[in-house]
Amino acid sequence: MSNSLSKSIEELGDLDYPGRKKPVNRDAKPEEPPDTEQWDAKPVYYLVGGERKEFFTISHLAKALGYSQQSIRSWEAQGLLARSPYRSPRTSKPVAGGRSNKGKRLWTRQQIEGILRIAKRHKVILPNRKGDKNPPTLAFAHEVGEFFNSLIQ
Repeated sequence: MSNSLSKSIEELGDLDYPGRKKPVNRDAKPEEPPDTEQWDAKPVYYLVGGERKEFFTISHLAKALGYSQQSIRSWEAQGLLARSPYRSPRTSKPVAGGRSNKGKRLWTRQQIEGILRIAKRHKVILPNRKGDKNPPTLAFAHEVGEFFNSLIQ
């Protein structure tokens, strides 16, 4: 009898109240780790002049600068950031949603690192000590454009 009693007590071991099991997954949720992936993770590769080259898309640039992709597009449209000098190949089929088939904007590692250096020098885009971000200026855009031209030549 004592053997069967100990067996039934073992079966009830995970009950916190007679007839109820202890709740599962009710503890405080663990904090999600911050996004530690670097901006240069997962580059894309295209053949340029028969040579395989590493490129980064607008999402990479947005992550490096700490802004949205829409902000980057807006700056390009307003002339506050030099246009990306490279594009991925055009799509052969029409693109959904009325978007153009021009291809994705592409930058090289040198170009993104150069944009970051110029942004620090001009004290724009990147957050200052207080955490405030200043919008890009025309002088910044002009210097980025000159930098891009110097890399192409």
